[in-house]
Amino acid sequence: MNENEDYFRISKNGYIHTLSDRITFKWKELLIWTSTSFIILIWFLGVGIGLFVAILTLISYTLYRFASWFYYTELKINEKTGKFIRLKKILNRTQKTELISESFDPNRFEYSELTRSGKTKFLLTYKTHKNKELLILKNKEDKELIENYFANKIRLK
Repeated sequence: MNENEDYFRISKNGYIHTLSDRITFKWKELLIWTSTSFIILIWFLGVGIGLFVAILTLISYTLYRFASWFYYTELKINEKTGKFIRLKKILNRTQKTELISESFDPNRFEYSELTRSGKTKFLLTYKTHKNKELLILKNKEDKELIENYFANKIRLK
C-alpha cells in the first residue's frame, strides 16, 4: 500500500547473490493503518457500518501483509558456478526450485516498460531459450539500481 515501500532486497552471502521479493511484516505499520481506518470509517459511516467496514479492512489488510510476508520468491546467482536459480518459498521453506540458467549473463536481462494505472513500471525478464519473468519494478530508479548491481557487483569466476 505504501508507494515507497521496500519491496525487494539484494544481498550477498559468500559467492551467492540473492534478490528477494519478501515484504517484511511490520506490526507497528499494521496497528497504525488499522487504527486510523477504524477512526475514519466510524467517523464518516457511523458506529454500526463504520465498525463493520473497519473490521473487514483490518482482516483483509492483515491477510494481504501476512501473505506477502510468508509467500515469496528468491533469485540466487552463484558467482563460482554461474548458476541462476529461482526459489519459491513459503515461510523460509523452499517449495519449488527452478534453474533459470546454467551460465548467468547479465546482458540477458530485459526490462519491458509497463503502464498500469497511469504509472510506468518495468518487468524484469531473463532471456534464455524462453523468457523468464522475474519481478515487476515500480520505477526507473529501481530498474537502474538492479541494472547497476548486476553489471558491477557480480563477477563470475
